[in-house]
Amino acid sequence: MPSRVAAAEKLIVGWSAIAGAQAVPWVAKEAGLFEKHGLDATLIYLDGGSKATQAMMSGDVPVAQIGGNSPIAARLRGGDVSIIAGIVNVLAYSLIVSPDIKKPEDLRGKKLAVSRYGSNSDYATRKILMKWGLRPDRDVAIIQIPGGQPTRLAALQNGQVAGLVAQPPVTNLARKLRLSIIAEPEDFGSAYPNTPVAAQGSFLRERRDTMRRFTRALVEGVYVYKTQKEFSKRVIAKTMRVSDVDAIEDSYQFFARLVPAKPYPPLDGIREALLELGEKDPKARAAKPEDFADMSLVKELDESGFIDALYKGKR
Repeated sequence: MPSRVAAAEKLIVGWSAIAGAQAVPWVAKEAGLFEKHGLDATLIYLDGGSKATQAMMSGDVPVAQIGGNSPIAARLRGGDVSIIAGIVNVLAYSLIVSPDIKKPEDLRGKKLAVSRYGSNSDYATRKILMKWGLRPDRDVAIIQIPGGQPTRLAALQNGQVAGLVAQPPVTNLARKLRLSIIAEPEDFGSAYPNTPVAAQGSFLRERRDTMRRFTRALVEGVYVYKTQKEFSKRVIAKTMRVSDVDAIEDSYQFFARLVPAKPYPPLDGIREALLELGEKDPKARAAKPEDFADMSLVKELDESGFIDALYKGKR
């Protein structure tokens, strides 16, 4: 229906990691849900949460699915950005290492790869090292290798680094390559804003109806993702350019159970991120999680019955 597309409002939506945790906007786009809610959405890849946040702060991208504490850190520095939804709200990573690494101590003097400093992968890497009594940047070097988890897996294979934190389907590929995994998601801790959706504050205030329609499409995308497995797996395979059937199944099974039907911003996760940032920033120690989130968009859909109706088949 060309007339409908022409009338739709254009919206650029960022996403920040080639990982299964990022699948909901991909599914929403492929299912035509943005168009259904009057938006002509263009999804663009921004490598790493810190880069995605910078793009949002500059005004280039009004809304983005980010990773980790980047939007929280930006707001602490005075940035006008708010988390409007939480897609994955636990730190869902595994640590993949070369076969010669048998125990955490073996990482001493080695290099681990992350996407960018300040990203989810950076935080997860530093958190697990500190838990093991290893000092990031001193006992274990942390280097930036942009380009997504498959690129960092290749760096491990060619000996450039000793390991990386990753998610399905990359973890499944690593097992097939007989690489070692020495930390699983439960080792990293619990609540964390692993995959929040954030928006530029001025856009959120001035284009409220646009953000309402975006959130409706996103929430309906969650529904399709959770209930239409084969369609979602095809979208994941296409977007991540992975043809391994087992890897795609692993990715879907791992993340679909973690994504909440009602994706409220994760206040517990934000609190955890503030604790981490508070180690260096006194402002974070005094901050309240509620100041970093706008709960109203998901709350509106929840209270109106829109979300419950989806799962009762009343679309």
